[in-house]
Amino acid sequence: MAFEDLKYPQRTRLEYLDRLFFWDGAATRASLIKQFGISNAQAALDFRAYLAEAAEDALQYDASSRQYHAHKSFKRLTGKASSIELQQLLISEPSSSFDRLPDLQRTQDMRVLRPLYRAFRTKEAVRIVYQSMRDPEPMTRWIAPMRFASDGVRLHVRAWCYEREAFRDFHPARIDPDHSFKETRPADTVPRDDGWFTWAVMHLKPHSRLTEAQQRVVRIEFGFAGDVLEARTRKALEFYTERRWGLEQKEPRLERVSVSYIPMSEEEIDAN
Repeated sequence: MAFEDLKYPQRTRLEYLDRLFFWDGAATRASLIKQFGISNAQAALDFRAYLAEAAEDALQYDASSRQYHAHKSFKRLTGKASSIELQQLLISEPSSSFDRLPDLQRTQDMRVLRPLYRAFRTKEAVRIVYQSMRDPEPMTRWIAPMRFASDGVRLHVRAWCYEREAFRDFHPARIDPDHSFKETRPADTVPRDDGWFTWAVMHLKPHSRLTEAQQRVVRIEFGFAGDVLEARTRKALEFYTERRWGLEQKEPRLERVSVSYIPMSEEEIDAN
């Protein structure tokens, strides 16, 4: 990637220029001065550094507007664009041109997360009081935290449950911090987590209830390269993947054609 040899502050400014040329199609020294509070002389140096890396004729200077315009031959110097970049640019706008839905933050109590992590690191089992959504009252369990996973909203701990004699996913927010972690012991007799070390390869297609035109835009939206989209995840995380992709919604846009379960090789297990 370009600008790797530059110091971080200047590299950040040149990456910002790269985004402006891609999204706005133009940039000026004032763009840098406004965003970073630098001097006009420093902005001129940054522009020269950027122009030295840009392809010939990729940028054209317009004397009347005193700004550089990206030619149709322009190509980014810092990798592919992303929607996150666009959000950052919109947020920096002075007008109310962007907003987002409220984020209902899930509780992340450090009195729970820290002892879970420490038990994971020291390979110990811990005694917890856990309120599941299936049981009407809290239950006391011995668990051995083995791994952590995120579903994009909250953190889960995957642990061996000695009462159920199986691997289970536990939501830290459902662990009672005042009555848990009073006892620990070595995490003995924990088998290999085959669900974690097995790939679930889901083959998806636009839902059959959709019209042909609707199916076409679904393929565009989800980046189909062919008739079927392949989504690979761990078998242990298959449920969360289906939920995130909306496969269990009342009127889903995607449907599962099939799923293949592929045990990881020993090399993959060592790397994962």
